[in-house]
Amino acid sequence: MLATNRKLARTRSDGYFDIRVFHRSQRAKKDPRFLFKCGCCGEKLEVYYGGDSLEINGVMGSVQNWRELLLPLLNRTLRGQEASRALKR
Repeated sequence: MLATNRKLARTRSDGYFDIRVFHRSQRAKKDPRFLFKCGCCGEKLEVYYGGDSLEINGVMGSVQNWRELLLPLLNRTLRGQEASRALKR
């Protein structure tokens, strides 16, 4: 499974590229981390977590603060999404 996770340009059934996900456990003083990489290029997003805080690409904030910022974005329905959801049913 690990080898397929590292491949570039894996296309999903919805037409988007797979996001590659890597996890690193806590090491000495370094917090645990998730690393998300784009499926078609080398762009990445690093999320360090520990205690009640999250650091996302160098921006530190409380978990509650990140929830307030990100959950509304994830719950939004964007233009064009309704048609694709109807096709899947």
